Amino acid sequence: MTIAGSELGATGQTQWHNGARIPGPLRFLPGVYLAPNAPSKAVTKTFKQEAMPPPTGTSTTMVASDMKWSLAGTGRDFGVGDVKQGELANCPLAALLAAHAHTESGRKLIGTWVSEKAGAIETDLAAIAGKLAEVPPGKIIRSNRYFAVQLGGQAFDVSPVLYTDESRDPSPIYMSSPDSALWPCMIEKAFAIKVGTYDDLDDDSKWTVNRIWETVTGVAPGGFAVVKGTPQSKIVEAAKHASSIPTLAASRDDATEVTSHHGFAVLGMSKGNINLYDPSAARTLSISIDKFRSSFQAIFFTAQ
Repeated sequence: MTIAGSELGATGQTQWHNGARIPGPLRFLPGVYLAPNAPSKAVTKTFKQEAMPPPTGTSTTMVASDMKWSLAGTGRDFGVGDVKQGELANCPLAALLAAHAHTESGRKLIGTWVSEKAGAIETDLAAIAGKLAEVPPGKIIRSNRYFAVQLGGQAFDVSPVLYTDESRDPSPIYMSSPDSALWPCMIEKAFAIKVGTYDDLDDDSKWTVNRIWETVTGVAPGGFAVVKGTPQSKIVEAAKHASSIPTLAASRDDATEVTSHHGFAVLGMSKGNINLYDPSAARTLSISIDKFRSSFQAIFFTAQ
């Protein structure tokens, strides 16, 4: 994870659905006569179209799959456990999404960021066909739904087609979800469409916490650096407020108590410890305040 110091003053079966149908015989209504040489009127169906954003360079054998997951998991709201970072070095994005899913205010925001829409959309794979282990006929996947995604006020129509492995129950290679919730994947894909490629989003020197936060939410985060002299009370206050204010913590490059150079969602406090969610492992952990101070370099939160 890269932090902009100047901003803080510190530091198996691919599912192809092209929807094509062989035209049936012409049918006429009784009593309606069509002159033999009358010109026919061609009926053209229009679909939303999306060019699949190019992937990163990866050794993983991948295909493109029309994911059938629901937006937010079966019968429930957005949740922290929906988020699992994939092969991209974009832990700030994954931690940001998990932190918002942890709070009531954050879940309301997620509901404004992404929603499911009925309607056909075609995903054009022509430009990236050479990177896929299998290519569908026509290099097109047609889906019968799409997702409206807002990133900082900019709107995107995103198809549910993702880069996945080749298993019968395909698993996304990039942002994924242990709970089969599609919303984190759709937000990440919209981000990749916005910047042009997944490879661009993989550049953590470019996509700092501050920049990702502002790109997704439309506003810069609040926050402070964690140094040796940072009062314990300031860290505790931020951790306690994380139950109602989306909060993210960035670990130091030399951290040993937790994964170094990484972003975590802050979940609050219990028994004097700070609770965190690690999006790369999709698990929660608890750490003492002293170990937090020695392991982390900054805290970010929704500016009030």
